[in-house]
Amino acid sequence: MFQLYKKRNFSSLLNDTFAFFKVEGKNYFKNYFTINGSIILLLIVILYFFSQLFIDGAFASLQSGNENAFLENLYSNMAMFVGFGTFLLLIIILLSILNYSFPIAYLYLVSQNKDRNFENLWLYFKSKMGRIVLFYCISIVVMIPIIGITILITVLSIFLIIGIPLLFLIFPLLTSFVSLTYCHFVLENGSYFDAIRKSITMLKNNFWNYIGSTFIMMFIVQTVVGIVTLIPYFIGIINLFSNPNAIEKNEQELLSGIYILVLLLFIIAIVVNYTLQNFILVNQGIIYFSGKEAEENTTTRNNIDLIGKNDD
Repeated sequence: MFQLYKKRNFSSLLNDTFAFFKVEGKNYFKNYFTINGSIILLLIVILYFFSQLFIDGAFASLQSGNENAFLENLYSNMAMFVGFGTFLLLIIILLSILNYSFPIAYLYLVSQNKDRNFENLWLYFKSKMGRIVLFYCISIVVMIPIIGITILITVLSIFLIIGIPLLFLIFPLLTSFVSLTYCHFVLENGSYFDAIRKSITMLKNNFWNYIGSTFIMMFIVQTVVGIVTLIPYFIGIINLFSNPNAIEKNEQELLSGIYILVLLLFIIAIVVNYTLQNFILVNQGIIYFSGKEAEENTTTRNNIDLIGKNDD
């Protein structure tokens, strides 16, 4: 069984993240797609219809030679544009909540040595739904402004040169800060600001190990997503432009080909990105349980209690 409560350094945080998926990966992703798969599929379908509004306008502009045809088509379908856009936003919010919450629920069951199946995961989701929703509601007025201001200052400081290395520090720092706060708020029964204080304490106690492992995990995930997305991109571009004479005769066919390629890349990027985000989020969960072990010596206390029970 995978041991969550364990003091870890930089290398063990990374190694144990991959070790977790080696031990639990098959069951983890089976349950992940059982819960999230239908939402991801719905997101892809809505994206298809939403993007169709743009491609129809592009075709209308190309066929008529009227530069304003695109905007006219968009305005004539404004109700659909707003409707699909609103639904798309709601789906993305729901999927983000499930995506961030699933690793916490799974790691909780691991920590309690309970079966990691759909029933137990769903029961845990339902028991914590109030705190999950509360966290996001409070974060809108507390955490999001702080993150926005921090990112803005960092981006502006790029012009002073020092902002460039700061970017490599700020993004993993914010990721770890939000993740640890969310973990503590969902897993424990404390207040929102208690969770913030707890995450700050954990980061201060082991700053470079936690931020370093977060940065490396983010770098690995984004590199894999980029490679997986670029491969079909280059294949598609080569196929599209392999016959330039045919393209010149039929520009609409070229536009259709580009649309299909972009749509395919969107689908691949969505599925791969949401799937691989789990490596970052599980890494954050392991950081959280490692931080708890460093502060509370949970394993040691449990071993002592177990010895006491055996002596009795």
